[in-house]
Amino acid sequence: MKKTLLTTTFLVAGAIGLMAQGVIGFDNNPFLYPTSIENGSTNDFLVYSSPGVPVNDATWRAQLAFVGGNTIGTAIPFYGPDFPGVWASGVEADAGLRPVGVPNGTASAALEVRILDSQGRLLGSSAAFTHTPIVSVPPAVTDTLMLNFRGFVVPEPSTIALGVLGLGALLLFRHRK
Repeated sequence: MKKTLLTTTFLVAGAIGLMAQGVIGFDNNPFLYPTSIENGSTNDFLVYSSPGVPVNDATWRAQLAFVGGNTIGTAIPFYGPDFPGVWASGVEADAGLRPVGVPNGTASAALEVRILDSQGRLLGSSAAFTHTPIVSVPPAVTDTLMLNFRGFVVPEPSTIALGVLGLGALLLFRHRK
């Protein structure tokens, strides 16, 4: 009887601790976000391959990570030309929810979004943003949104290669003088 009571107590305590774990919805679908978050301004949650051109390559992937640290969950593909600039978090069984390692409502996690190519090479990452997990009663749609995330531009690999080539040529011509 004592063993059963002790085991049950540990299982209940573990379940409560697990349920208190904060999560974030890893999603940048602009239809989920309020249009006016800060001072009445509309925020942009899309990822761009160049200024004004949203990512339309379905082989690129977005991955959530702690700033300067480990990744959280699997990388998710972008929708591609059908819905440019948005990664397809709805394709996952967990609806894109990721644990952020801090309890609900007590602390913030410093996060970033990393963009990977089809071979898993890092193309770029977002500015750091914070997320404080909350659970309102009754639960609100905005409880798990990445409200502090801002869209960003990830240069195409060919743009990076051309930049490096140009810099090399500049150094070569400068060295000759």
